[in-house]
This record gives sequence, structure tokens and C-alpha cells, in this order.
Amino acid sequence: MKKGQLIGFALIILSWIFWGLVFIVPFLKLGIKTTTLAVTLLLIATNIFWLGVFLSGKEVLAKFQIMQKIKILFSGKNPK
Repeated sequence: MKKGQLIGFALIILSWIFWGLVFIVPFLKLGIKTTTLAVTLLLIATNIFWLGVFLSGKEVLAKFQIMQKIKILFSGKNPK
């Protein structure tokens, strides 16, 4: 495994950790500044995720595309 792929996987995992905080933030009594910081981190986590996918390579991107197609198939929408 290449160094870029390892960094990519680490970034993907880091972004999942940030998104895991979505379930915790509403139950914390935070001020408006801290809540704004949490939302900003979530927006940054999305970019970190896609940067990680880019660094991981075509194989990882292909797996995410397959998972997206399966999700559409089971959602009942007509994929065109």
C-alpha cells in the first residue's frame, strides 16, 4: 500500500469521526460560538472525506459509486 493511500484512508476515518459527533452535539449544552464551530468542522469533514477518497485511488472511488447505486436501487426510485 502506498503512502498516499494510507493518508487517504486516515482522512476518511477522521471524517467519519467528525460525522459521528453529529449525534452528540445536540445533547450538549453549547453556546452559539461552539455550535457554529461544530457545524464548521462538519463542513470541513466533508471535504476531508473527499480528499481522502481522492488520495486513496480509483478502487475506493469505485466502491463508493457501487454503494451509491445499491442505495438508489433499494430506495425505490427509478435510476435513469
